[in-house]
Amino acid sequence: MVYVDETRCTGCGLCTDVCPTGAISVVDDVARVEQSLCQECEACVPACPSGALLALQEPARAEKPAPMRAPALSLIPVRPAALTPRPNTGVWPWLGAALGFVGREVVPRVVAFLANREQGQPDPPLASHAAGLPGHANYSARGGGRRARRHRRGR
Repeated sequence: MVYVDETRCTGCGLCTDVCPTGAISVVDDVARVEQSLCQECEACVPACPSGALLALQEPARAEKPAPMRAPALSLIPVRPAALTPRPNTGVWPWLGAALGFVGREVVPRVVAFLANREQGQPDPPLASHAAGLPGHANYSARGGGRRARRHRRGR
């Protein structure tokens, strides 16, 4: 919308010359804008030497919003992904072997050591083989000579 600041308007009539629709007229040395004829082209605003014409945009009136449909609530069937075994590559086989060794060899020795210490028994001698543990051969009982050592090394 184009409005006239009556305190600034000098009534020169330059705005009436540039208005393509004839919406502006000068009455009593002040410009008047007929809003029903104005097309809001704003050609008159830069033509006014005193800056009396102001182009203001009024806020748009809110129209009634279109009704929105809510989505229907329904369950979508989901099929679980099939689990495929990973190939044994990289660190995993090595890590599994190390954990197996710790579980079979180290843990029983630590448990036996702690149990003996709690009961006040002397610490068992550290040996290169699991002496006295079930499932392990005790070569020192039948002679720990060269033959037994060769057998332990697999020769």
